[in-house]
Amino acid sequence: MAATITKWRIRTLAGTGEPGLGGDGGVAVQAQLNEPKGLALDQHGHAYVADSENHVIRKIDRVTGRISTVAGTPSVEQTLSVAQPEPPAGLEHEDPFAENGRGPGMGAYTQQADLSGTVRYWTQQAAASTRYGGDGGLAVRAQLNFPTAVVVDWAGNLYIADTMNHRVRMVDAVTGGITTLAGTGQPRFSGDDGHADQAALNEPAALVLGEDDARLYIADQSNHRVRMIDLRTGVIQTVAGTGAATYDGDGKPGIDTALAGPSGLALAGDQLYIADTFNGRVRALHLSTGLISTIAGDGGSYRYESAVGTSSASLARPTGIAIDHRGRLFLTDSDNHLIREWDGESGVAVCVAGQGIPCYSGDGGLAREAGVCYPFGIVADRDGTLLVADTFNHRIRALTLE
Repeated sequence: MAATITKWRIRTLAGTGEPGLGGDGGVAVQAQLNEPKGLALDQHGHAYVADSENHVIRKIDRVTGRISTVAGTPSVEQTLSVAQPEPPAGLEHEDPFAENGRGPGMGAYTQQADLSGTVRYWTQQAAASTRYGGDGGLAVRAQLNFPTAVVVDWAGNLYIADTMNHRVRMVDAVTGGITTLAGTGQPRFSGDDGHADQAALNEPAALVLGEDDARLYIADQSNHRVRMIDLRTGVIQTVAGTGAATYDGDGKPGIDTALAGPSGLALAGDQLYIADTFNGRVRALHLSTGLISTIAGDGGSYRYESAVGTSSASLARPTGIAIDHRGRLFLTDSDNHLIREWDGESGVAVCVAGQGIPCYSGDGGLAREAGVCYPFGIVADRDGTLLVADTFNHRIRALTLE
């Protein structure tokens, strides 16, 4: 395993490292992103990015390397502040998993941590709850509210976790129009076995499509559940989680098993993988039986200490998860600024990228010697390339094997 890890190399696919909104129509590495979160790939290998703090979805053409916005529009306040990207004084390296209220030098900013631990800054004039609109019109004119995840079906339709609007939105590949697929906008739980657009979600944080594109799975994070929409009927139901944020064992039906803040999803064959974030585990829901099991993690708390002995059966708080074409499980360890791979044979996670400290470094070199800063989303391409949302470095990084 260790010999394989040393062959990963890293480069930047998108982002200059300066938080902001700019560069559409140009080369992605010269564009600005602002805390990108979720990632997805379409059937042609083009990448889609939930550019969360910009309230937009960006597309990176993997052939031309150019970037464009395909959904969402920034607020007026955000557009005016693009030239002032620095965070409030004293908070440049604020831990996004902390929940410590107002910090020094906050001025006109308020600070709030969502369940995933992401600390968000916004001006007092720009209330996050007002950023919803545009259904029935073009997606590029719609308002999103801290989108966290995006997926693409084989027809090119986009599904967006419009997280702080507590909705899932859909963008039609033919018309470019946007509609609400699920969620009422009220952060609560309701609506199972009814139409998804009449059901309530609470901070949807991850999405994955079934292999036939007939089902959409949603990590309904603050409801501590995974929900599923039958896209043929529009009906929603819970497939995992009871609503209690705890760990109560394996071997039971998913709907009778507790999850705690699920924030990542991946699908491979008959198994739906769930990043059971605050339980420190990756779970697998076996779709044919409905039973749930733990695939990775022992529930313990992992803390990076040095480059020596980084293997561990504990996962800290796994966020993004991806399964590659060889069935390997990769995850983002935002707590420790690492990308890790789970070795199922030995039952430990090993480090693929990162130094264990929040920094940016290493492009063109070995991923294990590079620095990442609070990575969140991760996706695996068909050729084995890993794309990672290096969130607080405001970049998308690509990891490839030599």
